[in-house]
Amino acid sequence: MLLVATATLLLCGFWFASRYPQLLQKSRHVGGALPSMAFGSEVLHVDQAMPWWQRIPFSAVNWLDGMKIGMSFGVAFGALLHTTLRYYPLKIGSNLYLNSVKGALVGAPAGVCANCAVPVACGLTRGHGRVEVALGFLFSSPNLNPVVITMTFAALPLGMAITKYAIVMFTIALLVPAVIGLLSRGTPMATLTTFDVACELPSMPCDDSFGTVAREIGSELVKNVWMLAKPTLVIMLGASLACAVLLELVPWNTLLADTSPLTMLVVAIIATAMPVPIALDVMFAALLLRQGAAPGYVMLFAMTLGIYSIVPTIYLWREVSKPLAVTLFGFFVLVGWICGLVF
Repeated sequence: MLLVATATLLLCGFWFASRYPQLLQKSRHVGGALPSMAFGSEVLHVDQAMPWWQRIPFSAVNWLDGMKIGMSFGVAFGALLHTTLRYYPLKIGSNLYLNSVKGALVGAPAGVCANCAVPVACGLTRGHGRVEVALGFLFSSPNLNPVVITMTFAALPLGMAITKYAIVMFTIALLVPAVIGLLSRGTPMATLTTFDVACELPSMPCDDSFGTVAREIGSELVKNVWMLAKPTLVIMLGASLACAVLLELVPWNTLLADTSPLTMLVVAIIATAMPVPIALDVMFAALLLRQGAAPGYVMLFAMTLGIYSIVPTIYLWREVSKPLAVTLFGFFVLVGWICGLVF
């Protein structure tokens, strides 16, 4: 009951006080001006007349400001999942394809970006959950949210929107479970394994008092929050700096004026790595469309920016599987590049 109440308060607070009002506001500004492709608002104004050494820290601060609420929720909810799964192990079956879809169904209303979904996925796998469930959540949360879907079909040409969601669904329903199944033949990944529980089995009655149980759960939750917050903070600081460097030092105007295959490949690599908030991929692609950019670049950014990034790549590399991290990164680079050439 304590865990359910905590999850309910956390989700309601995040959804109704922050995420959905923010998404609805973004939907009203699709196609409008943006300060950059990596953040939708500025705490510190970045003027191109400033020297690069000033623009970079200003952009990093703006990126961190755009991520602070979503990442805080991700850490809190990930720690809650980790704590809950200690007492109530995830019983979901071993069908990789079905599990990935189940994770996607849970992730769709969550409304967190691919970066902020990482602590949630990490809490799930650290709690001996299933990798494919975590990745289904991670890919669906920024892409299959109802508001984001509506924004995408309203802002982009129908062919682009359909192509994007066909690839997203392919990734969740087929690619993720197929790659995990292939890689698990040699060395099994983090799935349901042994775990510690408080009272032998969650279904058995406990003799502890309510106060004792509350203190134990609270202590476990605080510990798990700290264990997630430490690496998340380091990754966020590194990602903010990397994102700011890419924003300020890459000659974007020159790159986007060149539609050669090699240049598009370079842009696809950068865009796939770029960590951005939820729905900013749609907003930036719509802005490029309105400004008359090459359709190939509009589709390239719609297909790479925000779907994946360097943050989930780091998570998979450190916690799950290096080949899986590289495979997924390479897949979105390749898909973005091909979509850019085709469109």
